[in-house]
Amino acid sequence: MKIVIADGHQLVREGTACLLRSMAPGIIIEGANTGAEALGLYAAHAPGVLITDMLLPDYSGLELCKRVRRRWRKARVVFLSSIDDTGMIKQALEVGAQGFVSKSCRPAELVAAIRKTAAGEAYIEHRLATKLAMGRAGAMGSRLSEMTQRELEVLILFARGEPNRNVAQRLSISEKTVANHLSILKSKLEVSSALELLHFAVDSGLVHYGGSGSGYTALAN
Repeated sequence: MKIVIADGHQLVREGTACLLRSMAPGIIIEGANTGAEALGLYAAHAPGVLITDMLLPDYSGLELCKRVRRRWRKARVVFLSSIDDTGMIKQALEVGAQGFVSKSCRPAELVAAIRKTAAGEAYIEHRLATKLAMGRAGAMGSRLSEMTQRELEVLILFARGEPNRNVAQRLSISEKTVANHLSILKSKLEVSSALELLHFAVDSGLVHYGGSGSGYTALAN
């Protein structure tokens, strides 16, 4: 896989590249200091994923994401930033980013974000996804904060209408494990039925109805 990393700090670029090479051997990484340089590298190398900081020397990561997505509609963009307030995360998703992780995340979480976005899935760091959901959910937030990353994934896929068999395949777990997660979720979220679990996911903002028959779409998965 090819990756372009856009960050105005050389230490961050090289450190992130070194980390990724150690955890994913065979990966090819190009570093960009500015947004303009990142655009040039994207055009030259057609990477599977573009990783960008929120702030770049010439323009913002948001602007870079917009420009990349405008030229390459299937581009996969992941934000890796020290700015992780919910407003910025929402803006990143609105301009077409598929992933958002903080610079304080665990290395494995960054690798997971890259792999999932490269595969066409969205990925938001668990802490940040919970933060977003809590902001939307109000009183529901305290219950959401008790969920694990895997439980969050199971809930979102379930709320999107995926049968247990498909959820198990996507997450590489057994159908029995999916059923166990759903049972635990009912207890944690204080609901008694599958329908109430679906309503909770929608009411908390984890999924929303797309309208015009498009079904439910996930905030993060």
